[in-house]
Amino acid sequence: MIILEAFGAVFSILGAYLMALSSKNDTRPLYIGFICFFIANLALLTFFTLSGKVPVIIQMILFFITAIIGIYKLSKNKKRDSKIIALVLSIFIVLQIQIVLPNMKNIDFTVLPIDLIASFIAITGSFLLSSHNHVVRGYAFICFFVADVIFVYIGYTNMFYFFMVQSAFYLYTSIKGYRSTMKEEINTFFNKNKG
Repeated sequence: MIILEAFGAVFSILGAYLMALSSKNDTRPLYIGFICFFIANLALLTFFTLSGKVPVIIQMILFFITAIIGIYKLSKNKKRDSKIIALVLSIFIVLQIQIVLPNMKNIDFTVLPIDLIASFIAITGSFLLSSHNHVVRGYAFICFFVADVIFVYIGYTNMFYFFMVQSAFYLYTSIKGYRSTMKEEINTFFNKNKG
């Protein structure tokens, strides 16, 4: 199971880093970032299912869907990418049926309030991030920051150390994303309060 967690964390960190490199005119890093999140979410969805973390499972499913949408929207070859996604999903479903389904009766699916709160905040951020209004997107990065503070704690207390490192890295990308999104407002605020 630790391999799934590590694999998911590595590709999540890579995806977040690539997304932070995208610009208004260059969406290629964003496209590759969504591919990395697609791969990461396959691993993390399996990991958190085997760990019984219901709110995080729901969050991973939603993030998985947004990764597919992101790949499709930014793809320059939609037909090819759709076929690859369908093939990967078919293999994933077969593996889930063979590996995860037989172990379902041994998994404790207790829902902890802290898991629910963190996932709700992260999902809210995910929806806000798709806004055309940059101020709303700024709120999304605040949501991600708060959620990832909680996820660092969840990772530490559950001994999900790769997940903890991933969430700690997301703290950095949340700050970077907020600063990039709200750059003009931040500069205006500091220029007003200089004198």
